[in-house]
Amino acid sequence: MKKDVLIIAAALAAALALGHPAAAVSSVVVDRVVAVVNDEIITMSDLQREAALKKAAEGKQDERLLLEDMIDRKLQMAAAKRAGMDVTDKELADAVADIMKRNSFDTKQFEAALAKEGLTLDQYKTELREQMTLSRMFNKYVRNGVAVNDTEVRAYYERNIKAYSLPEEIRVRQIYFRLPEKATSAQTAEVRERAMAALGRAKKGEDFTRLVRELSEGENASHGGDLGFMQRDQAIPEIQEAAKTLKAGEIAGPLLCAGGFNIIKLEEVRTPVMSFDKVKDEITKTLFEQKLENTYRTWLQTLRSDSNIENRL
Repeated sequence: MKKDVLIIAAALAAALALGHPAAAVSSVVVDRVVAVVNDEIITMSDLQREAALKKAAEGKQDERLLLEDMIDRKLQMAAAKRAGMDVTDKELADAVADIMKRNSFDTKQFEAALAKEGLTLDQYKTELREQMTLSRMFNKYVRNGVAVNDTEVRAYYERNIKAYSLPEEIRVRQIYFRLPEKATSAQTAEVRERAMAALGRAKKGEDFTRLVRELSEGENASHGGDLGFMQRDQAIPEIQEAAKTLKAGEIAGPLLCAGGFNIIKLEEVRTPVMSFDKVKDEITKTLFEQKLENTYRTWLQTLRSDSNIENRL
């Protein structure tokens, strides 16, 4: 059977299996009331079936938290009845028909698929009715009252700006002295000497960009040797290592890499931040979910404060 039909069915089947006499072996469990919600009760067997259902769908649950959730659901169902918002038989029949249509089932096929999961159609309808009612109540009393405006989104962005920071970037300029292919020791020494002379001039305060245009043999010499912004770990390893100890405006070299000697200047260090427009939708969703949860909890607390609840677990 397709997923959207058996989400409830598979979990309920596990609950029924847990309560089957064969699982009891030689012990007998005496049922007892674990909670009273106004004029309704929740028994231990109710709780155990719920635990089995949740375990099948989500894994083992804390019984005390599970009981609180069952109490909340009873409160919502009672509120729906008082407000005339409980699901009618026709609405339920229409929902079942829609599920059958979407899964290309006729009545016999649908009942057969449920039976394979240990469920009757009536059991499935009972669970579906509750879920539809709870969804209707949630939409009316919680979701419809929640909204997030641009001012809130902008304020959240500014308070949490660090969360939207990207990896640190460096901007480097380079004076490049090319080594001949298969350079001899003498050739290497000569090129290194020219690089050292350039380093000396740069450290004495000569304009680095002018030195690049005068001395550099790199392809980017006409652009002032500017390598542009790059993340630190995207730079050539030798440049990356040298830049670790530099502050903006400082110079290092000669560095032997990329087939020659390099004098580098760390022009700028920056930590870019994702733009507000890029993260606006993500923040809006986060704030909406937070408000939704808070509104839901406040609403449940109101239902609880107006009710008589005894938790006997």
